[in-house]
Amino acid sequence: MKNLRGNTNRVYQYLKTHKGITSMQAFELFGATRLSAIIYNLRKYGCIINSESKEGKNRYDETVRFVEYQLKSE
Repeated sequence: MKNLRGNTNRVYQYLKTHKGITSMQAFELFGATRLSAIIYNLRKYGCIINSESKEGKNRYDETVRFVEYQLKSE
């Protein structure tokens, strides 16, 4: 893997040690507001990252959809 910097490296390291990451988690943990762009770059560097659609509840108890990104074992 090339020398990743900033939030790209932080997200990559997180994915290596955790089940997955969502946009909300990326924002809360790293202040990253464009997780999809980070995932795009990681895929360009050769990482195999799966996208899984999920559903949950928001603070108003409404059903919402979001994506969780998971790094496939290297």
